[in-house]
Amino acid sequence: MSVEKKKKEKVFKVRYATSGGGGIVVTLPFDPRKGKCDACGKSKEDGEIKTTALHHWWYAYQAKTVRENPLLALDNISELCFYDHQLGDGIRALLTASPQRVASVACLLKGEQRAKFIEVMRAIISEMELTEKNISPLANRLLELARKNNTSER
Repeated sequence: MSVEKKKKEKVFKVRYATSGGGGIVVTLPFDPRKGKCDACGKSKEDGEIKTTALHHWWYAYQAKTVRENPLLALDNISELCFYDHQLGDGIRALLTASPQRVASVACLLKGEQRAKFIEVMRAIISEMELTEKNISPLANRLLELARKNNTSER
């Protein structure tokens, strides 16, 4: 009697944190990753990076909803390398805070850090204006704040 080995179906796990905590892990029948960072373009195939991760820009659904429809875990995501994923986490933190709170914290920056933050904000706005005409109100307010602070330092 020959024993046939059944080919084990490969499944892929995706973590979904949810905005209120209490994250879950769902199983997908396919790998949603392509192995290339959406931000910098580096790829696993070319040996430029070791891995990518799916970054959720926001968690739009409750855990129960995602559990019932696992494909929802793929909404609002980008595939990012480790470095860009860290940047994405910082941006998500800025976007989930009130603009006034972000501005209050940013105003604590002094000297080189303040100048670097203003430079970063200008680069963000410039890049967004090139790629789209819809700049978030938070980004506009932060840029406005940076401009005011830059002129008051002179």
